[in-house]
Amino acid sequence: MDNIIDMVLALKNVSIFQNLPDHVLADIAEITKVGSIDKGTTFIKKGDLGEEMYIIKSGVAQIHDGEHVITNISENQIVGELAILAPVQRTADVTALEDMTVFIINRDYFSDLLAEEFEIVSGVMVSLVDTIIQNNNIIKEFKTSRTDP
Repeated sequence: MDNIIDMVLALKNVSIFQNLPDHVLADIAEITKVGSIDKGTTFIKKGDLGEEMYIIKSGVAQIHDGEHVITNISENQIVGELAILAPVQRTADVTALEDMTVFIINRDYFSDLLAEEFEIVSGVMVSLVDTIIQNNNIIKEFKTSRTDP
């Protein structure tokens, strides 16, 4: 990213941040790192203790549990969002299906920002509810597929 303005514009396209005012997005941009992930790299490993959330800027990643594919994620989607709220173990593996550019937000920095900018909380809560709903749907589909003859 060339500057904070570019980062703010990019963050506006991310579901958990889309309703935040620019000054809050600028604060988030200040704590966000840009990273590159090579195709084939498993950058989140099930069971590891998570410390950061990833926002896909470009590329595609697969969320999977061993050989079982859960879903693919791409531009402006997030993964690892639980890790920015609490030190929890990762629940699945995430592997880059192509070269990727990601935004990385660290829990410690994000926690400090949450304490200052309460507006962020509502966006995170909506995202977590969406994640829970998606996970429940995946569980239902899995149970149905195991009971069908």
